[in-house]
Amino acid sequence: MPKKGLGDRHKSQAQKFYKLYKKNPENNHDHLHWAEQSARQAILYDYTNFENWEVLLQIKLQLKDESGIYTLLEDLLSVLGKDSDFIMQLKEINILPSCTDLFYSILKREPLNADKWWERILSEEYNLEEFIERCKTMDFRDRRSNIIFGRRLERLRKHGFNDIFSLLVPYLLAHRPDNYELWIELGKHHESLEDYKKALMCFDQALEFRPNDKNKSRLSSIISRKFKEGIIQHPSTEEILSFQNRLKKLTSSHKTEIVIDDEVSKEFNELEIKLKELIQNNNYQEGFFMSRSLIAEGREWAKVYFEICKEGLIDG
Repeated sequence: MPKKGLGDRHKSQAQKFYKLYKKNPENNHDHLHWAEQSARQAILYDYTNFENWEVLLQIKLQLKDESGIYTLLEDLLSVLGKDSDFIMQLKEINILPSCTDLFYSILKREPLNADKWWERILSEEYNLEEFIERCKTMDFRDRRSNIIFGRRLERLRKHGFNDIFSLLVPYLLAHRPDNYELWIELGKHHESLEDYKKALMCFDQALEFRPNDKNKSRLSSIISRKFKEGIIQHPSTEEILSFQNRLKKLTSSHKTEIVIDDEVSKEFNELEIKLKELIQNNNYQEGFFMSRSLIAEGREWAKVYFEICKEGLIDG
């Protein structure tokens, strides 16, 4: 998840080194490279702040690093979930004179900040229906774009667009089940509708990636106070399986074709073979939901694959 404090700290360091370089460019060239390193770190820690990207672009321009500018713009488009093909077309020309205009043009069309995005939805500068259709077809496996679009969905829920929120959230979570921010938001959505079973399942998912989250214990306390003993408000195994399988089906739209090795199939059952192949193909999203469903069915052997998929999502 983005860490604004660390991002701001590295951005300030980059700006400081850049100012030192500008005072004496001939003798302070090292300061420019230190500024570049700090600016890279700023984006690494907080890619949601456009100023971090802006500082790095400024430094790249000073270095006349044309290939570095292409890479920065491609990365920015990837974070925003945009097709970067048109950047490839610009490699035939000198991008240095136009890169600043291009940078601000990209951010005007697609801001990193969710609040700015929401302001433009309200002003009808952006079309909400187009956003909905786009979310249904996007590949959200890039953690950064998943979080940015997840925060846009949070704004929709905050302002009463609950139907759109609940429609689109599964598309994001199917591709990045480690987005605990969105699991918590979806849990609170179900809680507001008093659908406590679904809320608990969401908070349960969040705990896998944020073990100190208190929402499940908080809601469990509310349920125990609100309902008489014997009235079941916790999800059954069947409900958990249905919940997991719905998300697993969405991950399949971006899965890699799996080829099963005959030698391996002699040693493992078919489900275990599929899990192993999903992991080998780095398809941790589908493996995560498949192994979690198997665990819910009581197949303890799937736990090791669940942990591998979870680690793959965290590291990926």
